Amino acid sequence: MNNEHNVVNNSIKEARSITGKEEGSRRRFLKGITTIFGGAAIGSLLSGNAISVAMAYSPSNNSTLTDGKIFKKAQLLLLKNICSIVIPKTETLGAAEVDTHGFIDNQLYHCHTKLEQNKTLEVLNLIDQTAIKSLSTPFVKLSADQKFQLLTEVDRGELRFNQTQREAFKTLKQLICFGYYTSEVGATQELRYDPVPGGFKGSIAYKASDPSWATRGLFN
Repeated sequence: MNNEHNVVNNSIKEARSITGKEEGSRRRFLKGITTIFGGAAIGSLLSGNAISVAMAYSPSNNSTLTDGKIFKKAQLLLLKNICSIVIPKTETLGAAEVDTHGFIDNQLYHCHTKLEQNKTLEVLNLIDQTAIKSLSTPFVKLSADQKFQLLTEVDRGELRFNQTQREAFKTLKQLICFGYYTSEVGATQELRYDPVPGGFKGSIAYKASDPSWATRGLFN
């Protein structure tokens, strides 16, 4: 039990840091996000009908053109920008490209309390208002480097942000990861998959650079 607890804690510590490590380091951690899903920290993300609602969601290319179920158009655009920094596009599509922002709007509406919805709205407002106050520019109009720097600060709870705000942002990151890795791209391209599992194997060679395993069955 202690070893399992330590694994979860170590993963959570890495999840809190979108700092100055190269893109590959962030991607390698995110590929192991299923470890966090097994821990208590993920909590309400996987409760009730969360999985069935997540798998039923159909991504849209136009989710920022109209108001969502929870978010206004401007808030969806802000969230899309945040998604693009947390899980950026590389050799595969990133969180913004697979409509993770629309997923979060839908997931919050169907699976979360009004209090949880409001906390997410508060995080978005915090990030945008901090950008306006300190840089005289809304978050969506900042340069890529400025966006990354601001999110790094809230991720660490440093400089313009405190530890309470850090925890609130951590919850938003969990939603982003959940949305991305339950999308077809996240589950079948970022994670490895076996379309027809060949039975249980107790020991499989694995390198630190290998993606986690997933199944493509949900997307057939």
